This record gives sequence, structure tokens and C-alpha cells, in this order.
Amino acid sequence: MTVAARRSLRASWRIDLHEVRLGRVGLTLAVSVGLMMLALHVPSFLPSGADPADSGQRAYARNIWQETQTSLALVSMVLPWLVYGLLWQGAPWGRRILLVVATAGVIGTTWLALLSAESYSALPRQVAGVVDHVQGRTLWLQGGASYYLVLSDAELRSAQPWLRSGIPVTLWVSPRGHAGSVVEDESGASPGY
Repeated sequence: MTVAARRSLRASWRIDLHEVRLGRVGLTLAVSVGLMMLALHVPSFLPSGADPADSGQRAYARNIWQETQTSLALVSMVLPWLVYGLLWQGAPWGRRILLVVATAGVIGTTWLALLSAESYSALPRQVAGVVDHVQGRTLWLQGGASYYLVLSDAELRSAQPWLRSGIPVTLWVSPRGHAGSVVEDESGASPGY
């Protein structure tokens, strides 16, 4: 992009297509999309903190891993652009802007991926209580505790008929307060907080 000063003291902005390296940009975009799709389908390669013998904890681990996959996909979207900025010289200001934005993106998404991976590897805790109300993906229990439901859309839809006010439930919750599993507590036991 170049800026030309005119006699009227107005700046004229124009993009010079010769300055845009469409092949390299297209290749980087393709790598970014490919890595993102791969990250969304990568199986778990970390040990889970959940007990695989317990069906509730297995569901928890599966749902928390999907959250980790999403975080990895975010990293894979921005990492190729950082590599692009480091490998290929371009217009100095454009390269600097790309490097700053991509570096911030890689740092932020890597932090989020590490946080998600730590959640997946941590021992989940079991929480029992009575549903106060549900709004979107946030579940409030009587007594004020709230948890974010990281269930799949299908699991959330199948739970809607019974996931309502006054129903006792048991949750498996990550250290970050994300519930990866919620089941109706049919035992009628008194909830513990």
C-alpha cells in the first residue's frame, strides 16, 4: 500500500497489487485452515485426570477434550501467520504489523490451550445440587454456585427435558468451573456443595 500526497494536501491511499504476494498468502491461509481442521479432529494425546471406569467421568473427559481441541485449533489458525511474517520479507510496516498481531495471537491462544490442557489433565470434582435455573450454557445451583456446561450440543438438547429448576443433579466439574458431565440424580440424596 502506498500513500501519495496531492497538491490539495489530501492523502490518496491505493493498494499496489504487486506488493501483495497472493501465492504466499494463499498458501499460508491453506496451511492455517488445514491445521485448524486437523486440530479439531486430533484424538487425546494427554492423560486425562478423569477415571475412565466411571461413565460420568468418561463423558466429562470427552467434553473437556473437545474444549482443548478448540483451543488447539485457535493456535493453529494464528501460528502459520507468525511463520509467514518471520520467513518472508514484505513491506516493512506491513511485516511489523503482521508480526505484532500474529505474536499476540500465538501468545494468547497458546495460553488458552495450556489452560484447557491443564483442565483436561486435572482431577475433576463431583458436585451435587439442585438446579436453580439454566440460562444458555450456564447452570446455577440452589445456593448460588454456577457452572459453565461444556456438553456437546446433542447432550445439551437431550438433557433439556429434565435439566430445569428443582431437579437434583450431579456434575463433574473441572478446576475452571466447566461442567463436562451432568446427570439427573435419581437417588434423591441430599445435595452437597
